[in-house]
Amino acid sequence: MTVMFVIIFSFSQLFAADLRQGFLETPWQTDLSASEGFLKIEEKGDLSYYVNPAVKYVINDIQIPKVVFGAYKNKFFAVYIAIEDYDVYMDIKRYITQKYGKSKDKMRFNPDQTITVWKHHEAKIKLKLNQETGKIKLAFYYTPLSEKVNLEQQEEMEAPASRSIKVDKERAVQALDLMRF
Repeated sequence: MTVMFVIIFSFSQLFAADLRQGFLETPWQTDLSASEGFLKIEEKGDLSYYVNPAVKYVINDIQIPKVVFGAYKNKFFAVYIAIEDYDVYMDIKRYITQKYGKSKDKMRFNPDQTITVWKHHEAKIKLKLNQETGKIKLAFYYTPLSEKVNLEQQEEMEAPASRSIKVDKERAVQALDLMRF
């Protein structure tokens, strides 16, 4: 029993220390494509996503089966964890609050979605709950890179709006008539 307590306590301390440097044993900005055990599962432009099926991840004695690592320009910057049980969500929320203090932000995009945010040095933790769909996601971000990703994605979303579009004048008049209705 004492040995089990020491292992769990050590893991909890390791989790807090690692978050400053990375997620558990994976340092922020690591090239995941060159790291042993990581398999690329998807790529979108400068973003790529990996899993490491050989590793069993545990947070506060809770085994986490679905862990996806995000890389930006081959540098590790994010971890995404799907949570499938509301009780696990509550346990993790209590654990993170106990470890990192009261959340800094609580955002609501719609009445059914809550995003709770903690900040720890250069890391950000987001716990998302959509009560309508039941989907729960826990994410860890290395903010120096995640802010670059957010900025780049915002610019990409704005870029198409600035392009010129050929308009069929007859259809445009019909659309305007419909809008006036």
